Amino acid sequence: MNAMRSLIRIFAVYLISITQNAKAQQIEPLLEKYCADCHNSEEAQGQLDVVTLLQQKPLVRNLQQWRIVIDRIEGGEMPPEDAEQPNSKERDAILKVLTDNVDNFDYSTIRDPGYEPARRLSNIEYDNTVSDLFGTELSPSSKFPADLSGKSGFDNSANTLFLQPRLFERFVHAADEISNTILSNENGPLQNRLSISIGPQPTHALTSFLEDFLSRVFRRPATDQEKQRYRNLFVATYEKTNDRKMAYKKLIDTALISPQFLFKSEAVTTADEAYKIGHYDLANRLSYFLWASMPDAELFQLAEERMLFDKGVITEQIQRMLKSPKADTLGSIFGGQWLGFQHLGTRIRMDPIDNPWCTDTLMAAMREETSMLLNHAFRKNVSATELLLADYTFVNEELARHYRIPNVRGDNMRKINLTSPHRGGLLGQGSLLAVTSFPGRTSPIVRGNWVLTTVLGTPPPPPPPGAAEFEASIERRRDLSTSEKLALHRENQRCASCHDQIDPLGVALENFDFFGRYQTRSRGKSIDTQATLPDGTRFEGPAGLKLAIVGSYHEEFVKQLTRKLLSYALGRQLEYYDKPAIDSIYQQMQDNDYALHSLIEGIVHSYPFKNKLAPLLVSEVTNE
Repeated sequence: MNAMRSLIRIFAVYLISITQNAKAQQIEPLLEKYCADCHNSEEAQGQLDVVTLLQQKPLVRNLQQWRIVIDRIEGGEMPPEDAEQPNSKERDAILKVLTDNVDNFDYSTIRDPGYEPARRLSNIEYDNTVSDLFGTELSPSSKFPADLSGKSGFDNSANTLFLQPRLFERFVHAADEISNTILSNENGPLQNRLSISIGPQPTHALTSFLEDFLSRVFRRPATDQEKQRYRNLFVATYEKTNDRKMAYKKLIDTALISPQFLFKSEAVTTADEAYKIGHYDLANRLSYFLWASMPDAELFQLAEERMLFDKGVITEQIQRMLKSPKADTLGSIFGGQWLGFQHLGTRIRMDPIDNPWCTDTLMAAMREETSMLLNHAFRKNVSATELLLADYTFVNEELARHYRIPNVRGDNMRKINLTSPHRGGLLGQGSLLAVTSFPGRTSPIVRGNWVLTTVLGTPPPPPPPGAAEFEASIERRRDLSTSEKLALHRENQRCASCHDQIDPLGVALENFDFFGRYQTRSRGKSIDTQATLPDGTRFEGPAGLKLAIVGSYHEEFVKQLTRKLLSYALGRQLEYYDKPAIDSIYQQMQDNDYALHSLIEGIVHSYPFKNKLAPLLVSEVTNE
């Protein structure tokens, strides 16, 4: 029966694919005729390779790139004026087929949860996992190579978490140091908690340790075969050395460098269709999503009782887990990597000799401010809108002094109510304003592009090769304000299509200097922060920008937050087939006044979070 359902599913996908491909093939000769000379694998002008894009079906797989093509054809930019032009009938045909295949794609024809391969623990996950596993604070990853961020923007993405030989050597050294720490004489209470008996007792005392430790280190019940293999290892080491401590060390070291520990791998089924993941796999997905660490005893117990797929039970667990300090990773890891403020103090920092005010403690407080804003919002179940419009922030004395906020004393971070309408919310965070500036000066273009791309998820097309912030003749005009220079720049029609979107968002933030301090004058002149969105909305300054975004781009902001958090939760880049889940989660949020708990619950209850594509179907469904 399963085989029959799978064949029907594959056949349905095949028929849909044939229909869509047939429509796309109607315009392939036209696109190859008018676009391929400039947009091919060897000469992809504007980072567009139309030849390759046409080969990847369905076309909606590359939604953003095709939208750029549609926009440029509609605007008369493609093909360029000096190239052969399609007639009006051909142009209309190209636009119709692309729009039907991209913007009007029928997502009801697909039901694909995606496939998450086994992936290594990220450095942060490794530290958190060994700390929770042994019940003591450990940070061995400080000696590991830095993790790379995947296309998703997060370092927990499966397509970057490889195990290079150099890193494996570090894992071996880390395991050695961890076991030495655990088995040191000072850690007697910890040894008792782990059921480690170093004294002269018979080897059957090992049983309680194996039962608990291996299942926790593998994050699922250890099989009888695995327990026997580790028992044999212990006995062999003990018989060779006559040293129970050395035998435990060998066992712990081996477990900590095993694939079962280093990789988040899920049970493989023999099903020939998409299937629901197991209870222990769901416990792991949930804990690494909300805690960036292994499940605790309560999650393991619920997995053993096969209760985790009960909607009420998992909702209760979400509420419990969000109250834990371990959920601070939503702010520090998810927020830091989505918005980019984790780079403040590393990639982004001022020379401390010329800028003695820019201390490590100040930059740490700036990062913590943004992290605490996000954590507060998630814990208190506020509306997603409050992330933009919050009238409070989190500071200590040093950060308050940097912001020129009086009457804050002490190093501890605390919530304060703001009297200025400009500072609150994500767009008033010093950390984010600093990482979207050049050293020593602001850039409305960089900030505006960051708002469009990172905050709203509506990236503009890439700039033409060699494009500068301003043309040299405009850059030299010292008599012009930044806003006036941008206005001159937009007089070039080639630039206007993108800068009409970018510039208003960046100009409104010019009241904040390159490190997030509020100012009304620069170089002896008043700063002009009046701006107009493409839809005609007029506003002024950071406070006006926040209200304008809520009024004109609220759906884009909430859907971007949904996309990024879903991508982080799944540990992979989102694909076109994830759109139904995104739309469903967004609808749940809309029904609940955009409360952030409805976002987290929507993700955890979503089809891709609880299901997985059978490995044998991955290539068949994606036409690869």
